[in-house]
Amino acid sequence: MEIFDGQMCVFGGKSVSTSVNIDDFLLDYRCVDVTKTVEQAQPKWKLQNSASQFAMPPLAQHTTVYDRVNHVIVPFGGQSPNGFSKAINLAVYCSMFQAWGASNVLDRDIRRYVHTSVLQDKTGDMIIFGGASDPTTADGQDLNAGNGERWFDVNRLVLDDARHNAYNTSSNATLGSILKDDGQGTPDVIRGVIHHSSVLLNDTLMVVLGGDVYVNESAVMQPFDLLHIYNVDTMKWHTQECTGDIPPLRCAFSASQHERHIYIFGGVNVNDWSTFFNDLYELDTLTWTWRKMPTPNAPSPRYAHQMKTLGKYLIVTHGFIYYEDGTNGGDEDIYFYDLQKETFVTRYSPSGISKRELDTEWRVQRTGATDAVSAVCLLLVVLVALIAVYYMLSMLFTRSRPRPRRQSRGEGILSFVESYTETFRPSTHHARASQDTAMFATETKLAGLNARSHSMSEGTTTIIENEQQTNALRESKRHARILDEDAATPYVSRKLTLSARIPTYSSRRNSAHQTVHFTPSTQSEDIIELNTLSSHSDDDSLDEIRSPLAITN
Repeated sequence: MEIFDGQMCVFGGKSVSTSVNIDDFLLDYRCVDVTKTVEQAQPKWKLQNSASQFAMPPLAQHTTVYDRVNHVIVPFGGQSPNGFSKAINLAVYCSMFQAWGASNVLDRDIRRYVHTSVLQDKTGDMIIFGGASDPTTADGQDLNAGNGERWFDVNRLVLDDARHNAYNTSSNATLGSILKDDGQGTPDVIRGVIHHSSVLLNDTLMVVLGGDVYVNESAVMQPFDLLHIYNVDTMKWHTQECTGDIPPLRCAFSASQHERHIYIFGGVNVNDWSTFFNDLYELDTLTWTWRKMPTPNAPSPRYAHQMKTLGKYLIVTHGFIYYEDGTNGGDEDIYFYDLQKETFVTRYSPSGISKRELDTEWRVQRTGATDAVSAVCLLLVVLVALIAVYYMLSMLFTRSRPRPRRQSRGEGILSFVESYTETFRPSTHHARASQDTAMFATETKLAGLNARSHSMSEGTTTIIENEQQTNALRESKRHARILDEDAATPYVSRKLTLSARIPTYSSRRNSAHQTVHFTPSTQSEDIIELNTLSSHSDDDSLDEIRSPLAITN
């Protein structure tokens, strides 16, 4: 059982059967969210699926360590179903990607079970001690180290060669190396110990608790008043006497550490395999004194279960259980022991538990700044999407809309002339526009009555010499702007080229009498040269003069 990423997860295992058939193994791992309140009875276990195609290996009575630096859980040893051979590489679980996969660590050591393993954080080494091997732990064959062989010495499995070599400067170990400690040998009384527990104090001292060894083909359980401690750095063993409420002999119990205290719970007497325990003991590692803890509302006696410390709680789950009616079995309830209240409680609360203990401190924490950046990024994405949609819709609309009619040659010329004359009209010559406008308006009305009249405007007389051509010009509804190019010159001619579809005239002004003469042009039928003369005023009404006609006499 490991706690990572705010979850408490149980990996593998098997039913209460002692056989090793594939149907007896649990081929899954399940988790409970410990960042929320959890009830003791019927907790919300959630079956997890691997994000990769690599499935969790079927294992039971194995051990696991969690490397917080690399976010990987490494199971080691354990029993395998009949017919399953040992894998070439160790399977690991990446908590960050929530996926199983084959590691670069070769499974070189012969498998074992009912052993212990702890992780030294500063070196990244898995410290493996004790255990036994048989055909169920290797590849189904009676190997030299199988068939009931027990393991004596301490082994190191290098899980992070960079950290290992940085701490052990004289070492040049590679990833997956299995190093046998060459220091002081294991004391005879615990050589080949199984069903024990180990706790690593201060990342240096591995305390071995309980268990049993075979002496003359019988199990001899280890006492709790004399503990064996292994210094991982110096590779030396020493013993430590303990006092206080010494726990009864037992095996297959669980142990966990909280600050300077070590706790053990449950277990079984392997001499008869019928004496189960559900008591809790505390060991103070400063005074090396045992104390029996009160256990109101304790769960049923059990062994081969799991226990972890999380904040102020000891969490106990699963195991082989002995019920009061004399039957055996297991349950999926989770039991929480409150170390402050010294009692089992029916509900767990994450209040007061640090992010490091929950293994959630590596997550990206949301703050006001991160929320603001996220909002800005979201707005930019939405804006880009709207622009893209607008562009696509405009393109579709443009293609579906009928194209405008193309201008004819004559219309294009007239449009050019209008633009040309408007551009070059001086803005300062508006003073005389109103008078000329009135004059030409009067002349147009009189011309429509086909009468000849005389009109005076500023002493100017206009004589129409060709009335037929004048009427044709009026019906063409063409117009031209009369411009003065220079304010100093009151009457200036400008030549304009128009379409030949209308009658053609050339004009001149006699400055003495200010008379305009219209005569037929000598230009070809295709081109008209129209010389216009005018005297402008400031009135804008003279911008366009349609059919500039007048009646004389």
